[in-house]
Amino acid sequence: MAERLGGTWDGETMVLKIPESKLMKAYDKLMSLFGVVGRWTSLRATFQGRDVDPYRFILNMHFIMDCARERSFNPDHCWLYADEQGWGCRRINNILYLLLGDGKYAWNEKYWYNFGGFDEKNEWIIDKDRLYQQLIEYAEGEGLDVCSYFNAEWVRKAVDKLPSKIIPDDREFRIYYEEEYFKGERIKVPVNIRHIPDPPVKYDFQPRKYDVDAIIPIDHSLAKKPKKPPRGRFWKRFSKN
Repeated sequence: MAERLGGTWDGETMVLKIPESKLMKAYDKLMSLFGVVGRWTSLRATFQGRDVDPYRFILNMHFIMDCARERSFNPDHCWLYADEQGWGCRRINNILYLLLGDGKYAWNEKYWYNFGGFDEKNEWIIDKDRLYQQLIEYAEGEGLDVCSYFNAEWVRKAVDKLPSKIIPDDREFRIYYEEEYFKGERIKVPVNIRHIPDPPVKYDFQPRKYDVDAIIPIDHSLAKKPKKPPRGRFWKRFSKN
């Protein structure tokens, strides 16, 4: 069966190579073969030098083909929603674009805003280059770039439109702490941020004013308790400067 599909046999190993241009149509041709070898422990598959699950990957190619077919009739099909482009490809879902859910989760790379770090002003700076790299690596690993409609430039533009920094003011965002031991004591260390689901689930990029006394800056020394900032100090929520 594999030989009829173009496979080569050296007396010990059967090798079947499928060109990228034919991957999206390989599912139907390989179904009978999978029915025989799908559970063999010796079965291996790679894509762009990376090990993949053979059945799951070819099935994903089938879904991508259906997605591309839909896109040929609907120019907005690649968007996340009818009024929201998202990353420019609806199948990039390893990092969430819209701020949905209650913001209570432990994994620090779930949403786009998780990619960053605190600066000396206690502001959370978004690492857009690392975010973009994670999105593209996922797209290439899943074979999404095989789709003729996939465009990495869309992903880049979507990342560039995000705010460059966030101030966790306990209204839109809060600081996320993890427990560590420091000089024999268990302390809470600020390691990331989380969104607060009120107001709306769809993210609002418009800056707003808030009470400066509600902000408690991060103590980077870990040895002192946080102090309130001096009165009269105002911060904008977001800034691209």
